[in-house]
Amino acid sequence: MIPNPIFFNDNTIMIGLIVCCLVVLAVVMIPKAMRHRKRVRESKCEETVQEEEQEVQMIVVPNEETVLEQSMIDYKKRFLVNANIPTRNGKQVGIRKKYHSRISKIVKVIGENEVTIFSYIDNVLKHHFETFQDDISELYKKNCDDDYLIPKK
Repeated sequence: MIPNPIFFNDNTIMIGLIVCCLVVLAVVMIPKAMRHRKRVRESKCEETVQEEEQEVQMIVVPNEETVLEQSMIDYKKRFLVNANIPTRNGKQVGIRKKYHSRISKIVKVIGENEVTIFSYIDNVLKHHFETFQDDISELYKKNCDDDYLIPKK
């Protein structure tokens, strides 16, 4: 039996393959395009709602001197206060000479000789642990199974 050349020539097969590929591509891409279009419409609606809900807020920008003054006051209140803890208790810690000299000058000049080096270091460490508590706890948990560093409630 001889095949019909109209149905089975190279051009017909090529056109058939192209049509099949286009159908598959359309089946895959049309739903994606519809989802994208829906998301774009929803985001435009949300932006419109947010723009309507926005209030005009007045922002007071302090001058640099005020910010610097407040920053210095905050620093003194946080770090240059005496700790109500007895020093030493049999514990000694070494400090690099350059840091010891620097801390001594800070305590003498800014703390006006009313704060001890121990108090300054204790306050710096307290602030450090309060600021980085979550990071420290997370890193500790990765390396150890106990709950030593988890804050008690």
